[in-house]
Amino acid sequence: VIVPQLARSFGIFFTEAETKGKRTFGAKLIPARGVWIEIETDADGTLAVRIDKKRKFPIVSLLRVLGLETDADIMKAFKGSIHEDLMKITLEKDTAKTVAEAYVEIYKRLRDGDLATPENAREFITSIFGPERYDLSPVGRYRFNKRFEKSMDAKELERRTLSVDDLVAVVNHVHELNTNPNAKADDIDHLGQRRVRYVGELLQQKIRVGMTQIKRNIQDRMSTIDT
Repeated sequence: VIVPQLARSFGIFFTEAETKGKRTFGAKLIPARGVWIEIETDADGTLAVRIDKKRKFPIVSLLRVLGLETDADIMKAFKGSIHEDLMKITLEKDTAKTVAEAYVEIYKRLRDGDLATPENAREFITSIFGPERYDLSPVGRYRFNKRFEKSMDAKELERRTLSVDDLVAVVNHVHELNTNPNAKADDIDHLGQRRVRYVGELLQQKIRVGMTQIKRNIQDRMSTIDT
């Protein structure tokens, strides 16, 4: 039996927490399919990320693997914004100074105990943010672009994965919320933040899971069969 549900919509939400008696803000990126990205503010004002509720790491590592490879690239992306100094502090805190190190750092947080080499870390992290496994959905992309007043043309709305520009926009907005005394987090119970998940969508999700299992079974069998 499939029951339509009133669920949290895909896209971006800004959240509020209390860190050492101070109001701080964060963000949650919720895709239709794939890992949840949660950004939170540390006590010193720098930002950290959790992927799928695992251990957190500095935001700059994620910026590196999405395309801002060097410290100079990161500073250039935030140049002229009031948060430039905070990014400097974050870069100083970050132990990973190269893209390869950033991949390894994130991999260690996500798969603790597994041997982390730059190659398998890169492969794993590229795959979790690739179109095969990450899908923001048309609804999520629409809400994201509307929120940040980005381009709303059809081609742009078809982009379902996360880009470095998206992350820079989120980081800037979280910093702005932290510096604004009147800032408010998004109200999760507001019906504008929720949507009905239709029968077809829920069915499609189940079929996708089934097809993925079939694919795995076929691959397992093919690997043992003589060519």
